[in-house]
Amino acid sequence: MKVVHDSIHGSIKLEDGFIELLSTPEMQRLSGIRQLGLGYLVFPGANHTRLEHSLGTYHLAGLVSDTLGLDEISKKKVMVAAMLHDIGHGPFSHTLEVAFKEKKGLDHMDITQKIITGQLRLDIDGIEGNGIPDTLEKIGLDPDSIASLVKDSGDFRYWPAPLKENVEASIIHGPIDADQLDYLMRDAYYTGVAHGTIDMERLMQTLEIRENRLVIDRSGVTAAEGILVARALMYSSVYFHRTVRIAEMMLNKGVREMKISPEEIQLMNDCTLIEKMRSYGDFPRKMAVSIIYRRLYKRALSIELTSLETEQRKRLAEWSDRKYELEREIAKRAGIDEKEVLADIPGKDILISEPRMNETEVIVSDEGRLNPLSRYSTLPKALRRRNVHRWGLLIASPEKHIERVRKAAKYTLFD
Repeated sequence: MKVVHDSIHGSIKLEDGFIELLSTPEMQRLSGIRQLGLGYLVFPGANHTRLEHSLGTYHLAGLVSDTLGLDEISKKKVMVAAMLHDIGHGPFSHTLEVAFKEKKGLDHMDITQKIITGQLRLDIDGIEGNGIPDTLEKIGLDPDSIASLVKDSGDFRYWPAPLKENVEASIIHGPIDADQLDYLMRDAYYTGVAHGTIDMERLMQTLEIRENRLVIDRSGVTAAEGILVARALMYSSVYFHRTVRIAEMMLNKGVREMKISPEEIQLMNDCTLIEKMRSYGDFPRKMAVSIIYRRLYKRALSIELTSLETEQRKRLAEWSDRKYELEREIAKRAGIDEKEVLADIPGKDILISEPRMNETEVIVSDEGRLNPLSRYSTLPKALRRRNVHRWGLLIASPEKHIERVRKAAKYTLFD
């Protein structure tokens, strides 16, 4: 047995096969990928990694399994899935995920499943050793069974009751799960933002299995509300911070100019991608250097949906799937290179990076009956109506072009 000392959970114990899984190249690559991508440019303490988060999720999955009284086989499966749930992430976590989804039709959970089942092997720098599926089989687990737990199928949300496997899956992906419990606490701690406070002790006391699904007792409604509020506030103040979004768009813009396959990018970590961009030269180098030394584009125009009239909203909606065309049109009107205009229409991005964001209906057990949380609280409906981001459209450019870009953007959008 080994013990890892974690900033959030204290001592985390690892035994037998878990130590071998942690030693695989696929897992160790995560130590070079920041959990919050480019968030450190705004929150200097946010240098924690996907590896730390994976260990934290593994630890919490074990606690939840014990609380629910799962048998040893189910507990082992859940803890393995928790440890492996993020191995499909590329450099800077979610930053490049939308672009990867556009090119390959896959998100990081799809890639995670392919790595777990052996359809995709990360041959990193010639390091040899057992891959993930070999290691799983060695400790008596079926890779396909583990892979089925790491992606949200949505089945656990609906009646009639799902199969037992969905109880295991809901510990990894659900309205309340080990994954988000860890990232909310961890991200709040490292950013210094006080929105990720969770009453973990109360939550653990009220978690139950009813009709083969993960639920909370009615006495835990307040703890569940706290998690949903923490998630919503962290997205507004940290994950979708305007400056972070601008930096992410710059990175995406630089990567788009490189003749490099998504598969090659997928093998990289944060440092190797930035160095690849620097050595590539031209615009990718410019973007890499700008990010390294925090010479970021500035906001030229930010439009809140609530400030628009109905007709203006319709016109903005027409551009939602034509972001790059919008950038070209604004740049043309402003008389500058299209690479110097960034447009952010974030509606779809959040559904890719966090598909649970709109899932607020925690299931509550009330004297033997199962009801949605909205039966006891107005928060679920309120949070679904609340915009995570303050803008429906954000246009950014180098500071010297701001006025020209602002005028060009307004003319393109509304005149």
